[in-house]
Amino acid sequence: ISASSAWSDSTAAHHARLGRSDGDGAWCPAGPVFPAGDEFLEVDLGRLHLVTLVGTQGRDAGGHGREFAGAYGLHYSRDRPRWLRWRDRWGQQV
Repeated sequence: ISASSAWSDSTAAHHARLGRSDGDGAWCPAGPVFPAGDEFLEVDLGRLHLVTLVGTQGRDAGGHGREFAGAYGLHYSRDRPRWLRWRDRWGQQV
């Protein structure tokens, strides 16, 4: 797991694991993401996989976290330099 930036060591990319509370239990980018939207979290699965579900959670911070992503885009790549926006079965971008 890697990211475009991190707010602090306790919100670095390796803390972005569902159900975990180590660090602050989340990845948080260094600055605001709206409206530019150029911050990202990248997960390299190592080889081709069929992904059927993506889950998210807000920042834990020992039970005091109140931050969460209200919306996000999902992109994928087989060759890394070229990223495509994921579409649902009806062709709608997600």
